[in-house]
Amino acid sequence: MRADIVAGAVFPDYELLDQRGKHRTLSELQGGDPLVLVLSRGGFCPRDRRQHEGLLQLYREMQVGFCRLVTISTDNLLETNEFRTGVGANWSFSPTRAASCRKTSTSRSTPIRITIR
Repeated sequence: MRADIVAGAVFPDYELLDQRGKHRTLSELQGGDPLVLVLSRGGFCPRDRRQHEGLLQLYREMQVGFCRLVTISTDNLLETNEFRTGVGANWSFSPTRAASCRKTSTSRSTPIRITIR
């Protein structure tokens, strides 16, 4: 594990494309709510597909508690949307092969804190 990923650290505020091709930052997707960030190998992986089918059930419960869910996958935009639609997900997906991923300023009102369980 990377030395900078420790409990209480601030996660970088990356800017990525969402499933619609719009640039979004993690802090924008998070808003003022808790955020669960899922890093995915992509829709080609049967295990990731199964995991996201399970997350679909969990996401309904998360919405009740005002918790956000974001998936960052290694897919391109087309593959990301096929994956998202295929599992029936309605939360934000960010394809990393669609465009450059860039780290934005870490100064924001609500930093994304890392919690390791």
